[in-house]
Amino acid sequence: MAREFNVALPKELNHGQQRKLLTNFVQEQFVDRGMIANIAIHRDDENDPHAHVLLTTREISEKGFEGKNRDWDKKELLEQWREQWSEHANRALEKAGTKDRITHLSHKDRGLEILPTVHLGHVAHEMESKGKGSSRGTINAELKAYNAVVIDLQKYREEKEALQHRIVQQYRLNSLSTPEKNGFP
Repeated sequence: MAREFNVALPKELNHGQQRKLLTNFVQEQFVDRGMIANIAIHRDDENDPHAHVLLTTREISEKGFEGKNRDWDKKELLEQWREQWSEHANRALEKAGTKDRITHLSHKDRGLEILPTVHLGHVAHEMESKGKGSSRGTINAELKAYNAVVIDLQKYREEKEALQHRIVQQYRLNSLSTPEKNGFP
């Protein structure tokens, strides 16, 4: 038995930078803990470079495979790995001189009102690229349309708030310079 850990590789990095980022992360987070890792990098879609990391569930010692390490199954550890991936990726992005950054936090945890899209997978992606359409592609199109409305609404709210702030500031300036405030009737 094995476990799979998938990561999106930053497309802002070249192939060598992506490989170095991934191997350093896998070494530090998995291999150094006693797992064996098998890495498969997929670049069939230039907009979705990603990697599949297949990991052992049993610890390795000088004697060979030991018992399953149930600590590796804990949700807290998965969350830690996700956070570590974002930290590793962000350091690599910074080193590469790009301002782009990633986060391990969900839209909800970040306070975003937009909804996440669903992962197409290779079959639906191929169908979409050939113009055939897929149920997942349809869902994503609907989500993107919804998100566009949410983003427009958020921009409207921000513009409204800025306008209200300017009106209050102008009112305060005008009220300070009125004759009544200076002791005149």
